[in-house]
Amino acid sequence: MKQVSATKGHMTLPVEVGQEEVVLDLYQRWHADALRDSDGTTMPESLAEQDSDIYSVVCLVRADQQFANQHPEYLHRKYLMSFPVTAMAETLTIQPLDGYSKDKYELDNDSDPKCWWEVRNRTTNTVIDEELWQFDSATQQVTIQQAEPYHEYTVTFMARQVWDSVSMYNALTNDWKGPRIKSLDPYHPECRAHLIQHFARWLNEHPKTTVVRFTTFAFLFVIDTGEQNQDIYRDWTGYGETVSPRALEDFEKRFGYRLTPEDFVDAGYYNGTYKAPSQRYQDWMTFVQEFVVDFAAELVKMAHENGKKTAMFQGDHWIGTEPYLESYQKIGLDINIGAVEDGVALRRLTDSTGEQTREARFYPYFFPDVFREGNDPVVESMSNWVKIRRAMLQKPLDRIGYGGYLSLANNFPNFVDHVTDISKEFGDYLQNTQGTESQKLPGKVAVLSAWGKSRSWLQNQARDQRFYVPPRPDVMEFVGNNLLECLAGLPFDVEFISFDDIIQNGIGEDVKVIINTGDANSAWSGADCWDNSDVLVALRKFVGQGGGLLGVCDPSAFQKNGRYFQLGDVFGLEKETALTMGRVAMPLSISKDHYLSQFVTDELDFGNPSYVYPQATDIAVLAAQGQHLALTARNYGKGRSVYMGNLLFNMKNARLLQHVLIWLSSNETQHHVWLSDHPFVDVAYYPKTGKVTAVNYSSEPQTLTVRNTDGELVDIRLASYEWKWISH
Repeated sequence: MKQVSATKGHMTLPVEVGQEEVVLDLYQRWHADALRDSDGTTMPESLAEQDSDIYSVVCLVRADQQFANQHPEYLHRKYLMSFPVTAMAETLTIQPLDGYSKDKYELDNDSDPKCWWEVRNRTTNTVIDEELWQFDSATQQVTIQQAEPYHEYTVTFMARQVWDSVSMYNALTNDWKGPRIKSLDPYHPECRAHLIQHFARWLNEHPKTTVVRFTTFAFLFVIDTGEQNQDIYRDWTGYGETVSPRALEDFEKRFGYRLTPEDFVDAGYYNGTYKAPSQRYQDWMTFVQEFVVDFAAELVKMAHENGKKTAMFQGDHWIGTEPYLESYQKIGLDINIGAVEDGVALRRLTDSTGEQTREARFYPYFFPDVFREGNDPVVESMSNWVKIRRAMLQKPLDRIGYGGYLSLANNFPNFVDHVTDISKEFGDYLQNTQGTESQKLPGKVAVLSAWGKSRSWLQNQARDQRFYVPPRPDVMEFVGNNLLECLAGLPFDVEFISFDDIIQNGIGEDVKVIINTGDANSAWSGADCWDNSDVLVALRKFVGQGGGLLGVCDPSAFQKNGRYFQLGDVFGLEKETALTMGRVAMPLSISKDHYLSQFVTDELDFGNPSYVYPQATDIAVLAAQGQHLALTARNYGKGRSVYMGNLLFNMKNARLLQHVLIWLSSNETQHHVWLSDHPFVDVAYYPKTGKVTAVNYSSEPQTLTVRNTDGELVDIRLASYEWKWISH
């Protein structure tokens, strides 16, 4: 078999037994330099001998099923809340697992119910004394005595997961018939020691492996599964599946107080990432992070001592290893691999700190749910690539890759040609940028949320998108559709800050614009974080002294002191929540002479009606949906504010956002070099290589005029979808 050279590649390619010739063909055509196994595939011996990096996937907590079957006390556990049941008499019986998958969960018989469970009257929100309820292990029922008729009750119980979520997904999606895989919890010292020994053997048994690709160091993201084995709740960054009695006892020693079952189930909200986190939940996250970083660092050190590099796949693993945490760098990883299907996901990968190589795992995955007869995977891939390219221009990406069954992809020649084009474009990008960053406009943009830096480039979904058809519950927090997707491809330095950052450190002098975007009551808008006068004063002062404030959806939303928008005085507006119906509505007059008026067109999409109305007479209304404000601008002291009802992602909306941020930065009169104002063309300048690039995102030829670094106007002409590089 011919040898493969790995001297000039930039792609990691999945392998498959029986498809060696296909692998070698696409290895050349797609400019690969690394091979990897995927879920459901193994590395053929002949390919392991090739002159290339060999990525081997290891999920240590799922690696030894014999040990997992012998030690159910070490399986992953979590708190679940029974679905509420209304008492019709003074005695009430509840089957805690009713409504949940019996294939995935069983009641944990290693946690004493009287010690670790909780029964609650949800109508009065009171905990029922343990003397008034009993658990029958034979019938798996909880019986409550002296119940209040017509009150709702729940049981919060500890469940053991006997079918790992990823294994379950693969079995149901791909019709896999293998055994149901279990996951082990390495928090238990005996289990951790066994997994360390297993990994040492694994390293010795994989001498050809050059990169250990870790997935799920310790704990998986949250997927709760219903009785029909359907997903009923997902949180890709939630810490719900990290619980055990041992960990809870150690937490109490570490933090000086005891967590309750309610701290985890959160009345059925389960501390969703879309919620502003409580201090108790943040303490638990810190506790888990400390453990995971320590465990992961031990594994990485072992791999390095064995002469292998290490990579982490962020798609399945986030818990405890968030790349924006300072503790992340203690792990010592060499490569960050991010599952990327849009610009937000790309920026989440590329904007993290550290010296890791950044590798994007592109969608679609080569699985039969997409690569099936009658479907065209090019459609999904091209939709993703258009958004990814925009973000790539702003922050450097080092590598790309795919996963799944290569035999499925090879059945779609158009897709093979399409990926060939992507790989060539990416190779040109690497050659022309040399891993450097493009020039940005002056002034930093800060996105304010309850999470701040730790959840950078994470949320980007609004409430109305829950009701899209088809729904996408799997990407509730990970996939971008709104303002952040527009922002991902714009030439601004972006950082993410929290309310605590403002309270403790103030607002950085380099920040020129602050964005607050999200639905009311969410972590992204801020919820009760706005119930802090120090925050309000700091932001008013920031704008009053010359800063810019952009609010989208429900900025500063918290009902208090006669206001819904706590910074309504800065924006000059208010939202109708049925509390101000007595106020007479002002007639709206669309401003035609404001600087931003020239960029407002009928094609812009501000989403659903906002129910926001003006309260100030000096507000400039730039767009409205009937009487609903969609886009407004206002001067406030020496600074400026802009409100948007929403900003769904499309290229015209993205270009509007660029103009808004320039105006909020008070930079609208400056001549910006190599800056596109064309809605369908992006331009980026790389000062360290002297290269300029222009990308046409439309199916029609486009021409635009930009100003070069010498101040001269330059015309750029592009064919449909063309990506052009220019030497400056």
